[in-house]
Order: sequence, then C-alpha cells, then structure tokens
Amino acid sequence: MTTAEIVSQVLPSPSAAVRIQALSEEHFAGTLSLMNQFVRDRFRKRLCCILPLGLFPTTMYEFRRMYRTEDALSTTAIAVREADGKLVGFAQMTDRTMARDPVSSCLHTLDDDECYIEMMSVSPEIRGAGIGTRLLEFCEARARERGAKKLTLGVVAGNPAKRLYVRFGFKDVRQSCLSEVTSFVSLFSLFGLPHWVPGGTIMEKIFDDEEEPSLPDSQ
Repeated sequence: MTTAEIVSQVLPSPSAAVRIQALSEEHFAGTLSLMNQFVRDRFRKRLCCILPLGLFPTTMYEFRRMYRTEDALSTTAIAVREADGKLVGFAQMTDRTMARDPVSSCLHTLDDDECYIEMMSVSPEIRGAGIGTRLLEFCEARARERGAKKLTLGVVAGNPAKRLYVRFGFKDVRQSCLSEVTSFVSLFSLFGLPHWVPGGTIMEKIFDDEEEPSLPDSQ
C-alpha cells in the first residue's frame, strides 16, 4: 500500500473515523501531549527502576527543535480522529541523515540503508482498531521513498505491542552476547522494568526491492 492510499483511507473505530497523515505544526500540541503520555505510561518507565521518566517531560521548545526540518515532519506519522481533530496516535521515524537525541543514539546506531521508528503510541481508547498497523504502513512507505532497505524499531521485553510488529513482518535481530549485555544495561538504566521483564530487542523488516510505492504531492 502506498502512502497516498494510507493517507486517504478512513478507518471506522469504536468512536469515530481516523485519518493518517504526516505531522504538521497545527498538531504539535496534541502530538507532544501524546508523546509525554507515552513516556509517563502510568509511571511504569523509571530510571533504574527509581525515578519516573514522567518527571522529565519534553517541552514545546525541545519538541519544536526536534521538528525544525521538513524531513522530520514528513517522516512522523500521526493519527487524527475526524470527529474532533484529536490526536490518537503517532509514530516518529528517523534515518542516519536526521538529528537524533543522545538517548536514541545510545540505544541504537543507524546504518546508511535504515529507517528507525524511535517511538510509536496509540491512545488506549482506540487500540484494537488497526491504527498501529496503519502508522507502520505509513512509516514503511516513507522509508522506501527515502531509499531505505529496511525498517527497524526497538521493543522492551514484555511489551504486548511486539505481537503487532511480528504480524507486520518484523523479526528479531540476532545480537552478540556483548550487544545483549550492553542493551540490557542501557534499557534498565533508562526505563527500568516497565513490563516487569528485563531486556529488549531490535526488530527489523527487510524490504522487497520489487515494490516501489509512490507518495502524494502533499500531506
């Protein structure tokens, strides 16, 4: 499915129809709020299992710096409920040419042919309506358009969202023992045990070179 088809598709949900589009400035406030909710996550994410990450929310100034380029805007997908314009989901994607924060760079180093989903979240009231799949479809189409050969993401052990990633075609990346230990220490230091299971993994979806989706002129 192309990005144009993903954007034009309207999907019924438990409360309303939802559209998928690239991030724009008018939706900064809603996206930032959802991002901070994702990090806060009922205070389950804690530095070394002690300090809740929710105590350190991203500010609007920091958010605007993240999205000061057209590249950053066009590679972040948002889900907007048609009835009231509320943001109900987002997926932030980067590649090696784009600025990343130090924490993200520490957790995963990008290859030249890779696009990486830094963060993805869907509001609890609309989960199960296919929004996560459509956000992933948007990211894959954008990644292909940018010449990437694979799409990757990181998932914390015990996260039920991994089932979605597997259905979408992601597979675990095999890591060396040293990489696994480094990953474990980094994830524990940054997030603690949000799902009460230690560790995490990088997942990847390798693209079929035969598929070349086209993108819309504007989002």
